[in-house]
Amino acid sequence: MVLETDQTKLRQLSSFLARMNGDRHHHVGYCGEQEGEIYSTLLEDFSENGRLSSQRFTVIYDQDQMVGALGFDVDEEEGTAEIWGPFIDAEDELWHRLANELWVEGTMKLNGSVTRYFGFYNAAHPSAARFMEDKGGRKTGVHHVLKIQKSTLLANAASGLQDITPEYWDEFENLHGTAFPNTYLSSESILQKLDEYHRLFIFTEEGRFVGYVYVEGDPDFQEGNIEYIAVSEQYRRKGYGRLLLDQALHYLFQVLQLQEISLCVDQDNAGALQLYHRAGFETVHKLAAYVLE
Repeated sequence: MVLETDQTKLRQLSSFLARMNGDRHHHVGYCGEQEGEIYSTLLEDFSENGRLSSQRFTVIYDQDQMVGALGFDVDEEEGTAEIWGPFIDAEDELWHRLANELWVEGTMKLNGSVTRYFGFYNAAHPSAARFMEDKGGRKTGVHHVLKIQKSTLLANAASGLQDITPEYWDEFENLHGTAFPNTYLSSESILQKLDEYHRLFIFTEEGRFVGYVYVEGDPDFQEGNIEYIAVSEQYRRKGYGRLLLDQALHYLFQVLQLQEISLCVDQDNAGALQLYHRAGFETVHKLAAYVLE
């Protein structure tokens, strides 16, 4: 086996990751499943001057055949990284031997810049669970990935929603911090990302802040994500969550003309799961989250 770290071909890696991630026994939640989408992400987040960053991705070859890959999507300011992999075209002890080779090589190249790693693996991927446990990782929860197609019948969008405006920033920040403590996107990060394809809708009642929904759309790949929905405590169980969800679906399906929308929900959040299933979403993956420090 040969560890390849320099000038790895992005197209070859994209094809390999798409093939591996399409199998639930090798599925990693941070990585997409469409080859074109994966290629775009690698080019944007893991490359320098059009070439795969040898610091962010390490690949193993057997002769000219790619058999393993491990990447780190690093947040330099926070000193954290989401683990892309290990993707290993093998099973059992060979999987673990190659995974450890990739881990040693990959983490060494980060030069101590990362102090916390996040893993997100399919519940049907026992090799990843053992890998995380062997490295001292802590399981932090189980999440459902749900999807809905454009052909699914939708309710009418709520008319009382609007894009967030500065007078509601503080209330949004307070609710986001309460509803999603320690989440991967802070309220400040969300506000900085806002544009045509990253929208933060709010619902108000007589000028009072009720709740919000944050969505992201990717017209190039006809996909969108509902990243966060939250309703202030005094307005819960009054149907506002469904109003926010309907607006998100309307924007992503009807305005951006996307074909598929995904979201991720904590398995323990029975109310949210019921809301999404009633709206037509179906669970496609169950993923276990890990943190390694």
